[in-house]
Amino acid sequence: MTNEETIKAMPKAELHRHIEGCVRVGTVIDLARRHGLKLPTFDPAGLEKAYKLRAPGASLDEVLGMFGLAQASFASYEAVERITYEALEDAYLKENIRLLELRYSPDFMLGARKLDWRQTQSIIYATLDKFERAHPVVCGVIVIASRSYGLESALKTMDFAVQNKRTVIGFDLADSEAAYPSSLYKEAVRKLHDAGLPLTVHSGEEGHFSQILETINALAPRRIGHGVKAAEDASGGTMELIRKVGITVETNPWSNYLTRAVSSIEAHPLKKFIGAGLRCTIGADDPEILDTQLNKEYGLAVEKMGLSFDDIRYTLRCAVEGSFLPADKRQQAAKWLLD
Repeated sequence: MTNEETIKAMPKAELHRHIEGCVRVGTVIDLARRHGLKLPTFDPAGLEKAYKLRAPGASLDEVLGMFGLAQASFASYEAVERITYEALEDAYLKENIRLLELRYSPDFMLGARKLDWRQTQSIIYATLDKFERAHPVVCGVIVIASRSYGLESALKTMDFAVQNKRTVIGFDLADSEAAYPSSLYKEAVRKLHDAGLPLTVHSGEEGHFSQILETINALAPRRIGHGVKAAEDASGGTMELIRKVGITVETNPWSNYLTRAVSSIEAHPLKKFIGAGLRCTIGADDPEILDTQLNKEYGLAVEKMGLSFDDIRYTLRCAVEGSFLPADKRQQAAKWLLD
């Protein structure tokens, strides 16, 4: 078998995937027509050019700004259900994903149409549960606080996650780490820890590796999203702290290239992380907007970043062990992914 064939056949795991980044182009167009939304064009090929990022953007903030079309698509509860189902369908059918953690930011995703957070969460959970019962896949949802919406929004979102922890597997802090450093949330995350809700934090995607040290010391997360700047600590101290604490790093290679977090795919530090003994996973982040998926990410890891298939299997083990899903679901995933 070729590498491409081997990768396509592999059962996979994804711990870092935003629902907002999973909206198909055809769905954007259909929902825009249904809800009277404005688009640059209703031609699918034309919209692809406006909607999908295929070359590095000027900055992380510029890339984040491309999510407006996806954000507007969450125009009704029916739209939420459809987009969530299609995200699951694409992950399972196109990528052979067997363990999937999706995540979303209520304030970002639901604010425009003022959809009720609790009702939306119920719809997402029910959609995941229904899909899980019909397919050999285990899944769960993480709630995000978007830092750029301010501290009050983050506190509200944390309260929401704790109140709904029966249907929420974890919590995430995302976007704008430089403007909203982790130390701002030091006191707030205690309610998450007290409730037993696992925490992951977007950290070290931009800026300086010291931000990762701040995140670990202030927030005590179980996982870190991206974390590429840890490799820029010449002393090796940041990577050693990640390893020592046992944090799982959710790497997203193609995303990091497009946001200029790394200068090239070849320069991505995933292989270095694995060599240093860090727990690492591979994710697609926002597959529709970034025009990627796990088959592509694994291919880049093997062909461009120098990973072996043993390294890939190591990331799958890290995903099973680092997942926020309950033990019974992780055990089932282990049978599919590791046996």
